[in-house]
Amino acid sequence: MRKSFRRILIKRVFNAFITIILIMSLNFVLFRMVPVDPAAIMIEKDPQTTAAAYWRNVELMGLNDSLWDQFVSYFIMTFSGDWGESYSFERPVFEVTKAAIYWTMLLIGVSTALTFIIGMILGKIAALRRGKATDLTITGFGIFFYGMPVFWFAIILLIIFSGQLAWLPSGHRMEPGTTVFPISLEKIVDIIEHMILPAATMTIGAIAGVVLIMRNSLIDVLTEDYIVTSYAKGLSERQTMKRHASPNARLPIVTTLAMDMAFIFGGAFQVEVVFSYQGIGLVTMNAIWNMDYPMLQFIFLIGGVAVVLANLVADLILVKLDPRIQIV
Repeated sequence: MRKSFRRILIKRVFNAFITIILIMSLNFVLFRMVPVDPAAIMIEKDPQTTAAAYWRNVELMGLNDSLWDQFVSYFIMTFSGDWGESYSFERPVFEVTKAAIYWTMLLIGVSTALTFIIGMILGKIAALRRGKATDLTITGFGIFFYGMPVFWFAIILLIIFSGQLAWLPSGHRMEPGTTVFPISLEKIVDIIEHMILPAATMTIGAIAGVVLIMRNSLIDVLTEDYIVTSYAKGLSERQTMKRHASPNARLPIVTTLAMDMAFIFGGAFQVEVVFSYQGIGLVTMNAIWNMDYPMLQFIFLIGGVAVVLANLVADLILVKLDPRIQIV
């Protein structure tokens, strides 16, 4: 078994590595196809600006090199941790974005955990009450919110809970002027209050897929012979659900969450802009407005790599949880 899992691990990691290489290559090509001269962007709109300043920027950016040399340099710099310098901030892009990345990871982590836990509970309830009012209500509301645009739902929550009721903050990660450290209970409460609306928007928008898959998976599992056998052995419904039905019904959820990572990541961008939550989504919008291509290139890269790694982890967890999965 260990040898088999080791072979699966090596194969999955290799496939993920090849996918990341392809993402990096596509990332390089896309930003070279933009019909804007990055060397000209950094020059002030001043008629007194000399041509020497323009060519100095061309030299600094390596734009006078051949496309192949730029490609090789891009890969070397990426793997060495040098992701370029922001045009608008004139600082390394990682230095500019690292704080925003941490806050976005926190938001995505909280939203994903809530989606997983609440979705499984609601899916289980819907399956056990199949065809009844509870089942129809849960699935109906799930499909309704699943089809709702994330940014529109975020605006509605913002208007109701921040505008009309004034229950929750309308933007930022914390109260303006405060810092995380030194940490205190008051600051933790402040962070939670600012995160409630963004996390709720993302959770409600993504939860329907988990609910429906958990419901359908559990309904299928409850028809299996080993479930009938467990009842025949004298196990109660609660024991059967806990030991046999729920663990097997949860397996598709792992795959679903991994596949939804792209949706969750993209949803985080929209939600952060609506709530002015200072994460990587807001940084991305500012980079687009300022045509800051090194920063955009870095953000697109980490977004793609994050989705690939999430799928890799989910794939390996699924292999561990389900021994029936063979090397394919």
